[in-house]
Amino acid sequence: MRRSVTSLLLISALLMILCTGSAGSADDTSKSLLQQGLTGGNSYVDCPQQSNAQAMSPENGPVTLNVTGWISTPAEDALVQQNLARFERLHPNIRLKWLPISGNGYDYSAKVLSNMASDNAPDVFYLESRTASYFIAHDKLLNLSPYMARDHIKASDYYSSLMAAFSCRTGQVFGIPKDWNALGLFYNKRLFREAGVAFPTSTWTWADMRAAARKLTHVRSSTPVYGISLPADSSRWLAFLFADGGSVLNADGTQAVFNDRAGVDALDFYAGFQRQDKSSILPSALVPAWDGDVLQAFGEERTAMALEGGWLIPYLTQNFSHVDYGIAPIPLAPAGKRGNLIFMNAWAAYAGTRHPEAAWELIKYMTGQEVQGSQLHAGFALPSLRSLANDAYFEQHPALKVLFDAASYGYVDVYGPDDLFIHQKLDLAIASVLSGKADAQIALDVAARQINVQLQASSP
Repeated sequence: MRRSVTSLLLISALLMILCTGSAGSADDTSKSLLQQGLTGGNSYVDCPQQSNAQAMSPENGPVTLNVTGWISTPAEDALVQQNLARFERLHPNIRLKWLPISGNGYDYSAKVLSNMASDNAPDVFYLESRTASYFIAHDKLLNLSPYMARDHIKASDYYSSLMAAFSCRTGQVFGIPKDWNALGLFYNKRLFREAGVAFPTSTWTWADMRAAARKLTHVRSSTPVYGISLPADSSRWLAFLFADGGSVLNADGTQAVFNDRAGVDALDFYAGFQRQDKSSILPSALVPAWDGDVLQAFGEERTAMALEGGWLIPYLTQNFSHVDYGIAPIPLAPAGKRGNLIFMNAWAAYAGTRHPEAAWELIKYMTGQEVQGSQLHAGFALPSLRSLANDAYFEQHPALKVLFDAASYGYVDVYGPDDLFIHQKLDLAIASVLSGKADAQIALDVAARQINVQLQASSP
């Protein structure tokens, strides 16, 4: 298939973002960092030079939309398809083709841009927060603000820190957050009872968590059980960094600071389960078959605790309904502070879609109260709509409320245009410590040097 030079340059540019993080300005790097909670935050994403200023009228006759996202679990995909089918029943003139892309976030975003460059872009798709600034600034997304104004949908209907990632400086909206999630400490009640360990509480500390993991570990039996399985994943470890008072970058986003005392202490604690106590093992060593190994290991009762988000709930319901589990907050750091991470993605439309009105109707529906309510009631995700904050489901399922409470103290797990590069280098640092190849200080120092070089290279 032929591609223009411009298209190839655009693909190369996004690949550079995904591999090295080089995009955006120093301003959006510095001011989009350390966003805590859901109720604050402004957009510092550059606006596109051109974008649609008006909403299009509905088309006459049937319309077909290509829709894409990714599959994190079979349970999530089933729920998405149920809501898409419901939309079709409500909009008989609009037919949807659900074309999910497998692989990780890098594969997904690169594939979406490649499709755009070859004039084969999906009409509506999941938009990652880490690549939103590139897609917005390069005029790849439909401006949703005219449609929102026409249909009386306000950006303030959604949590501002979620909306900020998908808007530009002037407030134009190019993606609507479809939901959000945070981490909780999932625990197996049966294994806790058998080990004589009291269930985790809101007052649990790091020391309590570590002591419990040791007592819950039984590796000499025919089916070894570990207290917890902690992966080499910065999107788990960073919750402990923030709880310990640390940060990823300095205030103006020009230098890595995670290699200070707070970072070293947090990584020593995180790695201590595996390195010192032998109460944790890499998820891939327990269930090497697929990317969801943490989920499966917990479902198979190979681990007594798991640090996961709401996506684990429908997975267990569908695949391991016998598991009796609870959810507790992530334990308190020695100084008494709690940390967490906030994850989110949006629904967006391609700027070049031939069916902008139909695309908007789908986005409006998939981010509306009915769909977000279904996701909440499935235990899969937390609502980005403020109106669902007091949904009765939270009272009926207090365990899920634990995840929602992270709205006030969690940190959005995005660190500017160099976000993926930062996560990759931190993942490697964590892996080297877990494997015993380096201590925490050395591993974090190496990652900090690499990230600082990148931050300097990507600044104007």
